Amino acid sequence: MRDVGGGALMILSISFLPACVLVGTLIWVFVVRSRSIAVKLASEALMLGTIGACLIIRGTSPLPTGIELAHGVDAAWLRALAVVWWLVGARLAATVSILGLRRDARSRQARLFSDLLAGAIYLTTTLIILNSVLGLPVKGLLATSGVIAIVLGLALQNTLADVFSGIAVGLEQPFHVGDRISIADYAEGIVVQVNWRSIRIQTDGEDLATIPNSIVARSQIMNRSVPTARRGGTIDIPVHSKVPTDQLMGLIRQAILLSPAILVDPEPNVVIKNIGIRVTTVSVNYFAATTSALAVARGQLLRQLRRLYYHAGILNSTVESDADLLGSIVLFESLTGLQIEGLVKSLTTCTFQAGDTMLEQGSLGRSLYVIRAGVFEISRRQESGDRLVYGRVGPGEYLGEISMMSGDPRPFFVEALTKGSILELPRSALEALLSQDGHLCVALEASVERGMAWLDRDDAARNCHQLDADGSLLARIRSFLYHGTKD
Repeated sequence: MRDVGGGALMILSISFLPACVLVGTLIWVFVVRSRSIAVKLASEALMLGTIGACLIIRGTSPLPTGIELAHGVDAAWLRALAVVWWLVGARLAATVSILGLRRDARSRQARLFSDLLAGAIYLTTTLIILNSVLGLPVKGLLATSGVIAIVLGLALQNTLADVFSGIAVGLEQPFHVGDRISIADYAEGIVVQVNWRSIRIQTDGEDLATIPNSIVARSQIMNRSVPTARRGGTIDIPVHSKVPTDQLMGLIRQAILLSPAILVDPEPNVVIKNIGIRVTTVSVNYFAATTSALAVARGQLLRQLRRLYYHAGILNSTVESDADLLGSIVLFESLTGLQIEGLVKSLTTCTFQAGDTMLEQGSLGRSLYVIRAGVFEISRRQESGDRLVYGRVGPGEYLGEISMMSGDPRPFFVEALTKGSILELPRSALEALLSQDGHLCVALEASVERGMAWLDRDDAARNCHQLDADGSLLARIRSFLYHGTKD
C-alpha cells in the first residue's frame, strides 16, 4: 500500500509540475519587470531553461520535432508552457538583437532595423505557436493574409512610402539624432527624434517641425554638424565708387579684426565682386563657430564697418576732426564745446605700423589714449610666456585711464594689428577740468570700474585672482579725482 500511495503521490506531483512552473514563471515576470536589462536577460534565460526542462521531463518538446504534446489531464498546462517558452524565447532574442544593433545610441539605422528584426521575430514566433503548439492550420491564414496585405498596402501606401523611405535613408545615414541639418526649403535645425514615419527637427525659432521620411528621401539633405559645426557666410558690401579701393578693403579687414565672432581659421576672404560707375561691391567670405554665431558675426561685421566708415569720413564725406572724435566719446559727453577745444590743444598724434607696441606692460602711464584709426589688440604676457588676449579696440575707443589715474603699472600691453594712429591726452589737461565739471569725475570713475571689471572677468576665469580685491586701487583713483574738486 505504501508503494502504491508513494507512486500515486509522485504521479500527482509530476502532473501538477507544469501548473506550478507556469504560475511561478508569471510571478517571476511580474517581479523582474522593473529590474535592469541585465537582470531581465538573466531571468529570461533561466525561465527558458526551466520551462524546457519541465517539458522534457513530461516527455515532450516545444520545438516542431513531430512529437505531439501529451493528451492528458495536464495537456492544457503543457501547451500553455510551450506557448510561454516560445514567447520568452522571442523576447530574449529580440532584446539581444536590439542591444547588438544599438551600440551607437544616435544611430538612425539601428532603431529601424532593430524594430524590423523584433517584428519579424515575434511574427515568426506567432506562426510557430499557432502551427506547432496549438495545432491550428496556418496555410489558409497565410493565403488570406496575402489578400489583406494587398488591401492594406493600397490603403496605406503613403505611410508605407514613409516607412520604406526611412529605411532607405537609414542605410545612407546622412545624419544622426543631435545633428544640425537642413532639408531643402522645408526646415533647418537640430534632429531631436527619428521614427518609422518621420523625423522631428527643432528649429532656431523653438518650433518642432515634423517631416515625413518620403520627403526627406527625395530632398537635398545638408548636415551642418559634419565634418565640423562651423558655418560659412558671405556678405556683399556696396559702397560708392568714389571711395578708393585700397581704403575700402583696408576698412573691411579692420572690421573683420574687430568682430570676435568671425573665426581666424579659416581666414576670412575679401574680394571685389563688382566695380561700377557709381557703386563698388565687395564680397566678404567668413566662418563662424556655429550656425547661431553666423548671424552674430554678420551683425558685428556690419556694425564695426559702419563705425569705421563714420570715423573715416565715408558716411558724411568729411574727415572727422579731433574735436568731433573727443566729443563722440562717452567719457567727455558732459563737456562743453569750449572745454573740448581746450583738450584738443593738448593732444599729441602718434602713428603706428602693424606689429608696433603702443603700450608696454608694466610701464607707468600719465596719459589717456584715444584711437583715431587702426586696430589694436589688448593682451597680457604671463610668467609662462603665454599671451592672454583680452580683446581688440578700434577708432573712437580709448585706453590707459586706469594707470593714468591710479599711478600703478599697466597690467597689459597693446599692440597695433594694422597701421593706425592715436591721440595722446596728458593727465595734466584733465586735472584742470576736474575742478570745473563734477560729471567728468563720475564718468572717469565709471570708466575705470568698467575697465577693471573687463580685465578682472578674464583673470577670474583663468587665475581666480581679482585685480582690486582690497579696494585700494579704486580708493587711490577716487582720491585723485575728488582731490582736484576740493582744491
